Amino acid sequence: MLRNKIYILFITFPLIVFSQVNTTSPYSFYGIGNIQNTGLSQNIFMGGIANAFHDSENLNFYNPASYSFLNLTSVELAFQLSTYNMQQGNLSKTDFLSNIIGIGLGFPLSKNASIALGFRPYSAIGYEIGYTDTQGLNELSLGELSYSFSGNGGLNKAIFGGSYKFEFNRGLIISTGFNLNYFFGTISRTNSIEIDTIGFNNYREISSVMVRDFQFDYGLMIDQKLKDKNVCLGIMYSPLTQLKSTDNIFSYTYTLSGQYEYFGDTIQNSHEQQGFMDFPSSLSLGVSLYKTNNWLVSFDYNYTNWEKYKLFNVGTDYIENINEFIIGGYFTPKLDDIHNYWNRIQYRLGISYSSGYLNLNSFESFQNNIGLLKDYKISLGLGMPIPKNKSEFNFGIQFGYRGSSESILISEKYLNFIFSMTFNDKWFKKRKIQ
Repeated sequence: MLRNKIYILFITFPLIVFSQVNTTSPYSFYGIGNIQNTGLSQNIFMGGIANAFHDSENLNFYNPASYSFLNLTSVELAFQLSTYNMQQGNLSKTDFLSNIIGIGLGFPLSKNASIALGFRPYSAIGYEIGYTDTQGLNELSLGELSYSFSGNGGLNKAIFGGSYKFEFNRGLIISTGFNLNYFFGTISRTNSIEIDTIGFNNYREISSVMVRDFQFDYGLMIDQKLKDKNVCLGIMYSPLTQLKSTDNIFSYTYTLSGQYEYFGDTIQNSHEQQGFMDFPSSLSLGVSLYKTNNWLVSFDYNYTNWEKYKLFNVGTDYIENINEFIIGGYFTPKLDDIHNYWNRIQYRLGISYSSGYLNLNSFESFQNNIGLLKDYKISLGLGMPIPKNKSEFNFGIQFGYRGSSESILISEKYLNFIFSMTFNDKWFKKRKIQ
């Protein structure tokens, strides 16, 4: 079918992309689209650090073992403004986007147990690709053959998690946790072929894949006190999961007359074809060294087995495993300084590098060994406490570079401005009668 053969086209021809709420990246053409930032604002400002990171007043959805360290009820609302610049040879395009990063709520049930609820976008698709071909057509007086491909949508994730920690002698804490994730969303794609000659039929295929199913994450943290510091080891694992999916395909022919389009014949009309999306397994490891309320340095490694990805039992030859490396942390000069507000701010910084998801060598037109799609990010941010309150305002910037400027590939430079509010309070507190 047409949709199984067109994946090479955007790399081998000039592109036109259009604005869409979550992304305009041509790389969102592939798989389930662009994978969104991991975690909420505090994680993002540290480059994505999450595996061995816990906080008493901030949520970390990536490793659910972190929930049990919450001392207060924490609620966060996070948003993002972005500018994307895409470059392909002499072509350049800049887009401005805005979207929600996530919403989270977590609170302790007891000294050792906590639960959390949240929502965040997981992937985003938003592209429009077009090119024309006249090879061999002029001899047949067929005019131009125009191809156009567009897509939108993506996957979202609703989260319910729980965590329990075990405390031992000599400052040892072992915490376990789980996330029950509900994936939902629709991926829509439209592919068309038009002939610039009167009397010929054109072709269009409209497909939509709806995903609705549950998936689990499991987390573990081992935290050991070392004099006035702590070291924490973290592990997060997600098994390969088959997500229930529904496929709708409608393809037909049509003719054009000026700006008007006239329906021709139905080629295929398939409704609610049931199947599965094979969602890949992942394994993440991390280690952090920190001094409570003062500083933290952490290193994460994340692996996702995207080679196992399939949709309706059909795999791909261009999606590869992702390896990601992150180093980041924070520094608070003096949290209890009542005279200098700037000493109470948490200064956050992180860098990350990932390789994979898309294998650029799979495109036959490339003679050079370009390798896997690479993504470089540097992030920095501020956690600004609100006076006379346990809450804080978070602001940060993330700069990234993705893709390649080699040959006719596309390079992307993006700048994300991230804002969030974290509200902290003590819920379920019993009132004392004097």
